[in-house]
Amino acid sequence: MSNSDSSEFVLDASAFYAGIPFQSSKKCFTTTAVYDEVKHIRRPYSALEALIDAGTLIIMQPEKGSLNKVIASAKETGDRRKLSSADISIIALALQLRKTLISDDYAVANVATFLKIPVKTLAFKGISELRRWVSFCKACGNAYESYISECRICGSRLRQRFKVVGDKV
Repeated sequence: MSNSDSSEFVLDASAFYAGIPFQSSKKCFTTTAVYDEVKHIRRPYSALEALIDAGTLIIMQPEKGSLNKVIASAKETGDRRKLSSADISIIALALQLRKTLISDDYAVANVATFLKIPVKTLAFKGISELRRWVSFCKACGNAYESYISECRICGSRLRQRFKVVGDKV
């Protein structure tokens, strides 16, 4: 992702709530799913509509191949069940456009970092390590993929923990 253009960003909902597209003249991209989450942000003459009209906010849908790659990576890191369809779409768009993603969602940042997408955070320091979530049975000690919620051996409800799988890229 070294070809990422630092003058253009892909925005998650948290970037809109922080006012990023309203404070910058940089070109920003988002998906319909994220736009639907934030379109209630209204000011006189809808500020979002003004950004779209000015060409500084572009709403795009990611390609199916990018979506599939993000879903597969989210399953691999164990973040899949923590991600909404808007989260998946925004990671996929950043992957497809090769742009920096702005998000304060840890699961979004973890999957994006796993995919080598540059991530900027707003309210927190950002991630310092890649994590892979696993489910485990406290009763009998068996480990499972993160999406499994019940032990196949004893039927106990599984808990989750993470394993560090590498430093942030």
